[in-house]
Amino acid sequence: MKTKFHLTKRTSSRYSPSTPGAAVSHAQSVALIDERYLGWLARQQPHAPSAPLQRGALTSVFAALARQAGVEGTLARAYVFTDQPPTELTDDVVLRMVPPHATDGGLGLVRALGLELTQLAARGACGVALIASDDERLIPYIDEAQWRGLKVVLVADEASQDHARLMKEDPSWARLLMQADRRVCVPESAWAALTTPGASYYASRAVDGERDADGLSDAIASDAPPTDEWRAQVERVIQDWWQEETPNARLDLYEEMQNTQGVPPETDRHLLLRVRRELARTLSFPEKKAMREMIRATVLAQPPVVDEAIDS
Repeated sequence: MKTKFHLTKRTSSRYSPSTPGAAVSHAQSVALIDERYLGWLARQQPHAPSAPLQRGALTSVFAALARQAGVEGTLARAYVFTDQPPTELTDDVVLRMVPPHATDGGLGLVRALGLELTQLAARGACGVALIASDDERLIPYIDEAQWRGLKVVLVADEASQDHARLMKEDPSWARLLMQADRRVCVPESAWAALTTPGASYYASRAVDGERDADGLSDAIASDAPPTDEWRAQVERVIQDWWQEETPNARLDLYEEMQNTQGVPPETDRHLLLRVRRELARTLSFPEKKAMREMIRATVLAQPPVVDEAIDS
């Protein structure tokens, strides 16, 4: 009589390396992209884009980033987590709609991206995940995926390469980068493809991108201490921003900065962008530190009075 169940225990699991299908899966990589973060990174480049991110270039750019990180194999697809509805569909790009950041502080995105990451790891769908995000709340999800055997590569910018300074200036981002197996930076030529409608990107252009980046060195600040002229320019930008804030927003920032060190990430990014546009270049680490000190001095100078502002 034929037995209903096997009497011997299987020697390998469905996703073990000895399974033929698993070898193919582990030769693949998948990109998990926080579109809001990638757009912010694009705006930090010396030439700020005038067009939104071009989703059609994501797969070619992230496939090149995977090779830059030493990953052999193909990029299966890119998952884009966004609150912007699609205007067209793109091959090998899967959209995951999340709530706007203003409604939940990005918690919905963290949960959606984290769940996708842990599912990929649990099902053995790929061997490497490239993540474009700077949200420290992803660390537990990344740790779980790594425990299951998935390699994690984080996408960042040139400033993140000086980890000692980053730990002082942006410790939450530094802690996230510490969790990754590897880190890669997007080359200048890739930013051109990601922000120029109709542009194409090929892996061979990555070298050209490095040359282009060298040619832009004169537009990037040195590590010298900020000058009085620089402080005057930045102070004008900060004061203009502070005057534009509503009384309630001022009070919220005042209360938050009283209980924490540094500057809230959203405020930091917003003012970094405004200052960079004012100076027409990126900021050095000493300049970023000085700017954040100036922001805190402005916000904490005196408690905002909401009632008087409303009555007037």
